[in-house]
Amino acid sequence: MLNMNRRLWITAAMSLGLFLLVWTGVASGWTERMDEEGLRLFDHWKWLDPFTFLGNGRTIGIISIMFVIGLWFFRRDVYGMVLVVIAVGGGYGINEWLKHAIGRARPPHAEIGGFSFPSGHAMIGTIYLLLLAYFLAQTRAKRGERAAIYGVFAALALLTGLSRLSLQVHYPSDVLGGFGLGGAYLAVCLALYRMWTHRGGRL
Repeated sequence: MLNMNRRLWITAAMSLGLFLLVWTGVASGWTERMDEEGLRLFDHWKWLDPFTFLGNGRTIGIISIMFVIGLWFFRRDVYGMVLVVIAVGGGYGINEWLKHAIGRARPPHAEIGGFSFPSGHAMIGTIYLLLLAYFLAQTRAKRGERAAIYGVFAALALLTGLSRLSLQVHYPSDVLGGFGLGGAYLAVCLALYRMWTHRGGRL
């Protein structure tokens, strides 16, 4: 348990470092060339477009509700239910607050409103998909099966973020920043969840 938590805290620190590095690059203009080249590249990857539905608010809301219900009926895991609400709901709130605080405009030809950095699809997609992977992996005894579960859901999170580039509604740095912040926030939530359940705390 301690080793796992240590890895989670290290992951949180590294992911937060990535986010802060990208944010610094965006604020200073260092990412401009990468963003322009990235948009031109992904403009031709239209096969990615359908994956954006995994990061839609309605999709995340429905899956999260089903997730919470499943944790109650199959595990009676109240702590897990609270974890889902805090991780997904809190992640959404942080993302919206940062978007308005930073105020970065979307790419020129984006057909949707709102601010751009960090990408909500990348951030919240990372949080809820890897959270699903965490609980599903707990049902498997073999390390290879657990690794396969994490691999599949990590790939889905990656495709969800990249779909925002093929749709031309986010810059690459927005998506990268979303991945970093989502990974950091989820790692912190999971570390605290594991500490709380291990100590037998009471809500």
